[in-house]
Amino acid sequence: MLDFAESNWLLLLFFALGFILPRIPVVGKFFNVINTALHEFGHALMALITGGSVDKIELFNDTSGTTTTKSNSKFGAFLVSLAGYPFAASVAWLAFYLIGQGAEKGLVIGLTALFVLMLLFWIRNWYGVVWVVLFSAVNGVLLYYGDASYLHYAALFYAAVVLAESISSSITIVVLAFRDGNKAGDATNLAKLTHLPAFLWALLFLAYTGWVSYRMVLMLL
Repeated sequence: MLDFAESNWLLLLFFALGFILPRIPVVGKFFNVINTALHEFGHALMALITGGSVDKIELFNDTSGTTTTKSNSKFGAFLVSLAGYPFAASVAWLAFYLIGQGAEKGLVIGLTALFVLMLLFWIRNWYGVVWVVLFSAVNGVLLYYGDASYLHYAALFYAAVVLAESISSSITIVVLAFRDGNKAGDATNLAKLTHLPAFLWALLFLAYTGWVSYRMVLMLL
């Protein structure tokens, strides 16, 4: 079990890595897709919970993604559009909680199993398929050959990436929504469904991500 209070420097280091490494051209985008995949799964999961269906999920090399779903009601479509950002941010909180409980191996296995499940049922575009295969292969090597320290650092890095990208993407959608409410992704979809401005939904995403981040800071300290 990790004693976060005695490891603040390590947490800061991995958060910095989680923010910086995904921004390295080409290779860095591979890491960004972890958050993208979680975001898209949030949409898919909510579609299933509300009685809808999932047609496909696509992950792209520019770190964007799309989830095509069918909903049985306007309220269902609303919840599906709402789910992506909060789900990814919540997974970041869960990841750090699991690490704090010494469940790094469970976190790595869980992420890998989730993405493989997405591949089996919904991911069909070539980049998405290649990404899941590579991510799973890396984790397979870690789980088979790596010792506890390698799994610990991998889990910390994945958690840091999801947290950093949740914060970054929430800020980005706020900027996009204020610039042009018709080009703000999920916030735009919610604006069309509710007739409320896209920037309000974008601010709601940012507020939730900020609240989760605050709760994580309290937990880690």
